[in-house]
Amino acid sequence: MKTARGALLTLVALVAVAAPRGIAAPDPYQIFGNARAYWHQQKYPALLDYRVAVDVVEGGNERVEHYASEYNAVTNVVQVDPVSDYERAHPVHPKGLSFSIMGAIPLGKPMPSIDFLGVPYLAPTYSFGMAPFVPAPAPTPFNSAALVEEIRKEFHDPNPRATPSASPTPNGLEEIATVYAHNRDYTITFLGTDTIDGHACYHLGLTPTRNPGTFRIRQAWIDEQTFATWQLQDALNFTNGPGTGVAWTIHFAQIDGAQYVREEDALAPMKAGGEVYTQASVRFENVLAVSTSSLHADVVDNVGTPLQEPPI
Repeated sequence: MKTARGALLTLVALVAVAAPRGIAAPDPYQIFGNARAYWHQQKYPALLDYRVAVDVVEGGNERVEHYASEYNAVTNVVQVDPVSDYERAHPVHPKGLSFSIMGAIPLGKPMPSIDFLGVPYLAPTYSFGMAPFVPAPAPTPFNSAALVEEIRKEFHDPNPRATPSASPTPNGLEEIATVYAHNRDYTITFLGTDTIDGHACYHLGLTPTRNPGTFRIRQAWIDEQTFATWQLQDALNFTNGPGTGVAWTIHFAQIDGAQYVREEDALAPMKAGGEVYTQASVRFENVLAVSTSSLHADVVDNVGTPLQEPPI
């Protein structure tokens, strides 16, 4: 028989084993899933008017160019005036030649590249793979069933609302649940919490399970209360040009209750057109809902090298 002291020690040991060792970290997959669901809930005006600012630092000098832009949220089409304000203020004039008995000698330094990173065909509603494009509710009614179907396809889930029920199996045992294997795009880890632009956020680390050029998010900062995305870090940006070779940080903002890209900042220097940009950023400015286009048809043709994000 156990003594009273032995029984007490056994009880203490059992309590110690059963006691929690600390608060478990939040489930990073659940956080990321909630963030994607938040993106799916966004609704945008049918037509947006805005300016894209491309800001670079070259040779210690800051150079900025602005492009008048519009985004049709129904057709997912961006239109841009390809001639920036910088180009209008700095027109390209061919360099002349100085002739002498030694031959032709070019005068001056070559003209700087005009479109620093390319003509920005960019939309401020872009989610960087957090959610697929969903047409705005105008001019046709919003189709919630189509959105739900898109979510199911993205998460490889035939019916996330299905309730398991007991059913007989060939061996006579009852089937109490059906498990579906999800083909995850990322391995996600919880890195802690941070404050981003005054918002308490979960900090997630993401490693792509396949196609790292497509699944390019590497870190995400998700609001602890609303699950809005306030910041992302991408391994690369855009479909071509110097931005594809460096990581970028993307900042978001709320405008009239909806989520928009505010700024994209390169995290390393890059080479473009024979120049080295020690800093580069892309900003969306003066984002407004409009009813009619303000761009003339003769200025929206694709001129120059387009700066674009990959389709989602």
